[in-house]
Amino acid sequence: MTNLVTVLIGPPCSGKSTYLKTLDYDFVISSDDVVEILCKRESIQYHDFFALPANSVIRKEQQTIFIQLIKESKKFEHVVWDLTNLTKKARKSIFKHYPTAIFNAVVFDFKGSEELLFKRNKARSKTNNKWIAENVIEQMLLRYEPVAESEGFMNIKLIALMDFDIDRYSINE
Repeated sequence: MTNLVTVLIGPPCSGKSTYLKTLDYDFVISSDDVVEILCKRESIQYHDFFALPANSVIRKEQQTIFIQLIKESKKFEHVVWDLTNLTKKARKSIFKHYPTAIFNAVVFDFKGSEELLFKRNKARSKTNNKWIAENVIEQMLLRYEPVAESEGFMNIKLIALMDFDIDRYSINE
């Protein structure tokens, strides 16, 4: 049933989840939402979750829930993937779940605005205790592969970080 899949692409703190508030969609897939719920339930900090071994009970539960979200998403018309999706391999894996859908990409262009990401990360840690170690973000930035139509995207929208007002949830045109 899924006709349209919008893939948000950008590192942490680039504004993906905030931008989501400007979209019209039926279902969102966000591993962050699952992680936050599990952290709250287990009384651990957000950043501590990512230090857990991949075979830990809580990490396995997160994967199980994520797989269930993918299955559930197929019942909806417009699905949004709100993850970093920084590599071609990560993006390609999304396509296999929706063989007949049209895919759009929204790319948060962080090049040249890396310091803004780190600033937002620090601010986010103070407002909602959601923090990612800077070296982890740096490694993500190094893995980024630019998005191309040849990957299968019908439309690619580029959002410059400086043009996206994360505090007001708006795009400055």
